[in-house]
Amino acid sequence: MKITVVVEEGQHPSCVSEFGLSLFLENEGGAFLFDTGAGEALLPNLKALGIPLEKCKKVILSHGHYDHTGALAKLAPEELWFCPGVEDPQYSRHADGTMHKISMPEDSLAVARSVKLATPMNLFDYIGYGIFLTGPIPRVSPENCGGDFYHDEACTLKDTVPEEQALLTTEGVLVTGCCHAGIINTLLHCHKVLPELPVHTVVGGLHLKNADKVRLEQTANILKQFKVKRLCLMHCTGENAIAYLKEHLPECRIETPALGDTFTV
Repeated sequence: MKITVVVEEGQHPSCVSEFGLSLFLENEGGAFLFDTGAGEALLPNLKALGIPLEKCKKVILSHGHYDHTGALAKLAPEELWFCPGVEDPQYSRHADGTMHKISMPEDSLAVARSVKLATPMNLFDYIGYGIFLTGPIPRVSPENCGGDFYHDEACTLKDTVPEEQALLTTEGVLVTGCCHAGIINTLLHCHKVLPELPVHTVVGGLHLKNADKVRLEQTANILKQFKVKRLCLMHCTGENAIAYLKEHLPECRIETPALGDTFTV
């Protein structure tokens, strides 16, 4: 599979930097857009990278947060995959106590509702093209799976981002958005459903920016346990976490693909 980082923070001579993530995936079965970024960077970056909009008709949403769904409104997808819950209200409480709405924007929701072949994923399912989608990932591990998230501004309804899903290719490549479900839960889920398909490569965000030493150790241990050979880390993984994994997983090839990069897994 060939992967191009279309939306991400960082410097690039002709691309727009943005907090968010969008990956353009190409394999023998076709082309897919995995997440869309927050909204402003996708279209100019696709143009700068020579990716025609006509090749972005199949869209996969990892979860409902705006920084992964905001540019859906600027696309005309023919096929769209997501999990139930992407439409729910979502808020993030920052360290200073302020609340921020992080739901999918209304114009993107309107597009999601209009797609005739929009498929809410409920179970681990093969969608064709050499790709499985995990559907909602069971929370077995007690790992801290993301942040201080709520379904209401009053902070009374805790949000664990249950709609989070990941993509797994038949070649053993796992692609994540933010991995709010946690990489431990995600790998355990993949192994339980498809024990004959070992994950050798993980691509995307792991949401370890604020992870403590215990969680980092748990993460390194699970990656060792499943014999993951390559990590292509970006977005919300965090510099400290990447440094920790590089130190504790010397046998694993660890890379940090940048905005505009294209690589093969």
